[in-house]
Amino acid sequence: MAIIFYGKLVGKKKISPRFYLPFMIILLVCFYEILASYMIVNKGLNEKFHFLFTNQPFEGWNLWVYNIFNYQLSKLLLLCLIASNIYSRTKKKIVILFSLLFVSICVFFYSPWSGTPITDFQPYLYFLGNALIIISSGLFFVDLVTEESYLAINPLIYWPFWYITFLLFQSVLLFLADVAYEYISFQNTGVYDIFNTVSMILYLLLLTVFTIILATGRNFITPQTIKDGRTR
Repeated sequence: MAIIFYGKLVGKKKISPRFYLPFMIILLVCFYEILASYMIVNKGLNEKFHFLFTNQPFEGWNLWVYNIFNYQLSKLLLLCLIASNIYSRTKKKIVILFSLLFVSICVFFYSPWSGTPITDFQPYLYFLGNALIIISSGLFFVDLVTEESYLAINPLIYWPFWYITFLLFQSVLLFLADVAYEYISFQNTGVYDIFNTVSMILYLLLLTVFTIILATGRNFITPQTIKDGRTR
């Protein structure tokens, strides 16, 4: 459906990061969820990929799929999406720098001399990705209440306000779960399950808003024109 909705957008909107980034995120999520499921079924292919990344014994995990596509590529796209919704040049540059920093650290972690296999848990990268999303979301909300272009709109009917809110809360939950992982995963599994369930619901809401934006072709629940003269 996202492909159909994106295909129906007018030319200018197709090249706007406020539309093509949500589209790319939806496609990426669908891709890695299908790939992760397939890697569980096709153990032989999974094992071949495993030994491309590391010489450690193969245990049947598909964690490398989520490490690459969820914890890295999707985080990068989300940072870029937040940056596209920030008007302040200073704040936008900060989020862009966060993106470059994240990419650089990911490359370092998976380089041969780092000793960190891509097929294993990467708590430092999970922590960093969520922390950067939280800080960047905070910069967006500061921009929302300080920039003149945003002061003219009602944020409650502005879709980016909602999807960045969902993203912020979801990242905070993941951040807290990572910090307290050893305790809640072994000593309080009920809380861990709640964290995961709420996190998944928030992410589904995020993807739902992205789909609505593509279907309607605008960033507002109702058509609005903000002060810089652009209709979103």
